[in-house]
Amino acid sequence: MSHQLTFSELLSYDPGQPGITVPVVLRLREQEVSLDAKLDTGASHCIFQRGYGERPGLEIESGWRISISTATGSFTAFGHEISLWVQNFSFEVMAYFAAADSYKRNVLGRHGFLNLVRLGLIDYDGKLYLSRYGDNANGEV
Repeated sequence: MSHQLTFSELLSYDPGQPGITVPVVLRLREQEVSLDAKLDTGASHCIFQRGYGERPGLEIESGWRISISTATGSFTAFGHEISLWVQNFSFEVMAYFAAADSYKRNVLGRHGFLNLVRLGLIDYDGKLYLSRYGDNANGEV
């Protein structure tokens, strides 16, 4: 049995670099900030460096506080409702910003990104195919 997948967007990335890098825009009201984030299927949430929340005017500690555990330790982050843009897709999400300036990663995780898209990946070619989850609502994938 064969299966056919269709996607509305293609994002090319450099497979020679560590991780899968995705250009992202975060918007809050009329302010926006552009950054690169890593696609991280093991991350529970979308987590960004503190400065990327401060630039559009967020007061980081006023957000929803959580403790995030990783294989190397844990850290505190604060969640805020923002608009997250990837390619031509916009999502209103709860994104988390690390409390400490020492956190230096930006990741697109399950809640806030992966649960909102369908994706196909051909890492050898550096191709990430994306569609909004729910597109092709007729059951076709």
